[in-house]
Amino acid sequence: MDKAIMLDRIKDYYSFKTDVDFAKFLGITPQVYSNWKGRKSFDAELLYNKCPELNPSWLLCGKEPMITDNELQVNEAKSPYILRKKLTYLEDELKVLTEADKIMSESGSQIKKAIKLLTDQFQLTEKELNNVLKEKK
Repeated sequence: MDKAIMLDRIKDYYSFKTDVDFAKFLGITPQVYSNWKGRKSFDAELLYNKCPELNPSWLLCGKEPMITDNELQVNEAKSPYILRKKLTYLEDELKVLTEADKIMSESGSQIKKAIKLLTDQFQLTEKELNNVLKEKK
């Protein structure tokens, strides 16, 4: 299989938008990455160390599948990019949950105020109704 196509497939798998971003992830310069594509070659060991879910047979021989069966068991210690993505996701999730907690707390106090207001209004209306009924007798 054409190594340049393989590089594009890996880049797509990791959702990198540009060759420059992918090169940074790999720890190489964009020029080295460009040379790899132009020469249709790459450093398979480097790619495997940075992308351990890649099937070594695919990297070395082009034999499918590209991703090993244990794709979900990524060696995260060797993949800081995945850890960064997870950390960013968890940070965003924490912000959302913190905001939701704040809204729920505010909503709870607003609901309590509304219940008190409605209860007071109900009692006042009930008194007025009783007064009107007394006057009619």
